Amino acid sequence: MIKAILFDMDGILFDTEIVMKEGWQKAARELNFTLTEEHLSQMRGSALPRSRKLFEEWFHGQVTYDEGRAIRTAYLNDYIRRNGVPEKPGLHEFLSWLKEHSIKIAVATSTTRRVAEDYWKQSGIDQYIDASVCGDEVINSKPDPEIFLKAASLLKVPIAACMVAEDSINGLKAARAAGAISCMIPDLTPYTKKLFPFCDYVSPSLLACKEILLQTPEADKLKSWK
Repeated sequence: MIKAILFDMDGILFDTEIVMKEGWQKAARELNFTLTEEHLSQMRGSALPRSRKLFEEWFHGQVTYDEGRAIRTAYLNDYIRRNGVPEKPGLHEFLSWLKEHSIKIAVATSTTRRVAEDYWKQSGIDQYIDASVCGDEVINSKPDPEIFLKAASLLKVPIAACMVAEDSINGLKAARAAGAISCMIPDLTPYTKKLFPFCDYVSPSLLACKEILLQTPEADKLKSWK
């Protein structure tokens, strides 16, 4: 029985991944380097130290992660200042439903605490969150399982009774390594068969996850191999 959900934030709770992608594309144009979707996919879900290391491997100091991220962050901040934090459809409805059904809620995000909490307060979802772990509060970022194990511990729920809602390859690998039930809700990264080993379920939306939690016949359709 699933007793808790551990949510990634960007791309799951908030529709911010597409804005960050646009910001990275702006950085690539201004700094004259090539950043492919494969690059973005490898960074998605990772905290700062791992992304810095990836940039060094890719660009050998010709451009640094921090240079690009400064442009991306300015783009993202400007977008949110003008438009607010973009929420995924059904966000408040689903979190409210989880509370009504006594299913605990944690956020496990690679975003820093300062930024993440600002998003939660702006959107008003802080009232639903029972526990949270942010990227600046773990030693090892996704795909390491540390962040999910820590979130489950804070909730005092066995990791095997937790479902992780993730959109990134790194996050799904971390969920599998942690021993949680993994549910991919695709955002910019589509589900493909190479993700089969890391997905127990693939759901088209947050609200569709209700079927998994209720263990209805519809849940079988969300199995990754269906």
